[in-house]
Amino acid sequence: MKTANLDFVKERNVAAVFKCIVDNGAVSRIQVAKLCALAPGSVTRITRELLAAGLIVEQEQQDSPRGRRAISLAPAWDQVQILAARAGRTRLHLGLCDLSGKLLASHSEPLQPLSQTAFSRQLIASLQSFWQTRQQHIHRLAGVGITTPGLVNSTTGIISFMPHLSVHKLPLAQQVSQALGVPCFINNFVSSMALAESLFGASAGVKNSLFVGVHNGVGAGMILDGKLYEGSSMAVGEIGHMQIDPLGERCYCGNYGCLETLVCNPALEQRCQKLLESGVPSVLGDNADINAICAAANEGDQLATVLLKEAASNLGKAIAMGVNLLRPDCVVLAGEICQAIEIINPVITHCLKTQTVSTYHDTTKVVCSELYDSPWFGGYALVRRALLEDGLLTKHISKPR
Repeated sequence: MKTANLDFVKERNVAAVFKCIVDNGAVSRIQVAKLCALAPGSVTRITRELLAAGLIVEQEQQDSPRGRRAISLAPAWDQVQILAARAGRTRLHLGLCDLSGKLLASHSEPLQPLSQTAFSRQLIASLQSFWQTRQQHIHRLAGVGITTPGLVNSTTGIISFMPHLSVHKLPLAQQVSQALGVPCFINNFVSSMALAESLFGASAGVKNSLFVGVHNGVGAGMILDGKLYEGSSMAVGEIGHMQIDPLGERCYCGNYGCLETLVCNPALEQRCQKLLESGVPSVLGDNADINAICAAANEGDQLATVLLKEAASNLGKAIAMGVNLLRPDCVVLAGEICQAIEIINPVITHCLKTQTVSTYHDTTKVVCSELYDSPWFGGYALVRRALLEDGLLTKHISKPR
């Protein structure tokens, strides 16, 4: 038991030192000791191991006031790579990043599996092919991060529900890890993107934020006190299934009038088509998609504008509930609907002013995602978190440079 406790303390201290260096970019050993509240001798020993593993490098700074050159420690950004994937409803996006998040290579392909077996087979084959053809970029692969829609248990790596595919306790993380020979981490796409935004996106530096993604569905991710909130189960952030209209359409979840039935892309597209068929004038043609609707609204089309304002009002109600409950400093909105942010933001802001406790709307800002068009960043964020906080780093300490 004593040995296990010592191993845990060492693992925690090594991760804390490496995270400190990564977060600060370049920092002296004395600064690391102060920031991590560790003895200088412990920091010296840990940094020696990190240097030997090739995970950090020494850099000379400018002359100090006493005439001696100070030595700083910096991450060896290009020595660690992360393989990430977003498996959406119709497309698979792959990305290879270095530790800083710099994209080294990417790939996208259609994804329309008929079964969970076919889904796993295509995903694994694509990851293997992508890895093998990008060997020139890879020095040390820390792990694979995968994001999907639906209900994902990030602890067990098991997917229990996907809105577009019938799955039954799919052990995806285990399958990928066994096939590729590296650790694999999976989570819901929206939650993972909330984590990515908090690292270097629209909510970077914000301790409490709410990420709301609107696409084929509607979901939310929560950063509370700087950490991704995942609850005690995987059903977290299901903002899309808040009941907004009790007399509304039935949702696939079995309830009626869920937010998702009112504001997701397919719902807006179907609503637009019905209005066009009823004779409402518009520049939009048949089968207009969300991109066309947003473009038409930005050009002043009345049908498109009214449609988006109605959606923004319903979305604003749900966001206001989240603000009352969590009081985030920032709400990050993501999805194609952000193309018409000048139209929807005033409506959402009005909801916050009229439907939240008065002090909340003075501090909570609504901003657009900075990473939505880079879908691999969700998976990247999962592996980075495991490397810096969850013990994955110790598996790389003993590996040669």
